[in-house]
Amino acid sequence: MPQFLFYCRWPYGGSVRQERNPMKNTAIVFLFALLACPIISYGQIPPSSSTLQGPSPAEVSRFSCEGRVWRLDATDVTALPRNFRTTDMSFRPVEKKYQQEIDAAYIPSRRGLSRLHASGSAQFTEKQLQALAGVLKEKASGPVYIVDLRQESHGFANGIPISWYGPRDWGNKGKSHHAVLQDEKNRLHHLKGKTITLYQQGKDDAVLPVRTVLVGRAQTEQELVQAAGLHYYRITATDHLWPRPETIDQFIRFVQSLPPQAWLHFHCEAGMGRTTAFMNLYDMMKNPSVPLKDILYREYEIGGNYTAHTVSHTSPSDWKGPYYNEKSRMIRLFYQYVQENYRTNFVHSWSNWLKAHETEKYM
Repeated sequence: MPQFLFYCRWPYGGSVRQERNPMKNTAIVFLFALLACPIISYGQIPPSSSTLQGPSPAEVSRFSCEGRVWRLDATDVTALPRNFRTTDMSFRPVEKKYQQEIDAAYIPSRRGLSRLHASGSAQFTEKQLQALAGVLKEKASGPVYIVDLRQESHGFANGIPISWYGPRDWGNKGKSHHAVLQDEKNRLHHLKGKTITLYQQGKDDAVLPVRTVLVGRAQTEQELVQAAGLHYYRITATDHLWPRPETIDQFIRFVQSLPPQAWLHFHCEAGMGRTTAFMNLYDMMKNPSVPLKDILYREYEIGGNYTAHTVSHTSPSDWKGPYYNEKSRMIRLFYQYVQENYRTNFVHSWSNWLKAHETEKYM
């Protein structure tokens, strides 16, 4: 049977050249249409550098998780953002879901905790940021830094926090720090004067429209934070995943550069996973003499989550399970890294130490 050439237009630009026989062409077109429909229905297609070639393996992996809608990230239901806590707060009781992993009778040490000068929360609205700034400025004796841990493109429309949302919140997964910031800037720049629909994330990544907004003012978080008289620092960490080695290297350099008495306020989208992970890292770096168990317990008991949580029996439907287990493994490795390197002020980078450690495992 003679072969025919079939070209399909990839959503990022460029063409994919494939050889197909006639019997398969119809099925391929239909399959591609099904894959493309969710993105087409939401309108905007994210830009890509692959305009002349077909998709790379990384792009194929990202395709199903590309951003599709503007998600409403927070409302002014509370004066302060959700899951707000500071390192001088009282410990809370252990929740039922962690009672098999955390010894409820054990009281972790508070050594160095109140002097950590740190706090955490979920994403804030413009009004919540103003309230937050007031609280933190009163507590802090030095400069206050908002440490934005979100990799997903996000910002503010008329003071409302929004983000460009794709399945699993992985719209920017695999992108460089610079590429994320550029994508975010471009998206927000094109919003002004437009009416957009905001969606709420439901169960299993379902998105439900909740309101429309005529955007008169579109701002990055950096612009909003600096207007409130606070410092801003960005870490582009992927939701649900342990941070990449270079991301943690960046964080360590940032901590080393801080002036005395600096106050760090960490936040991600929900204020739990990434926020607690980085508060753990910071606590470990600043308090290396405190046992690992105490740090993990106390960062949970002031209002975070338990970063060392593991899932014994993962299933295909529980896609987060392996990522929980990876975070549990890596947080312990980072503590080991701190123990071996804090005396030299972390001259050896985390990424190099980790590479050597992982290599030694297989020797």
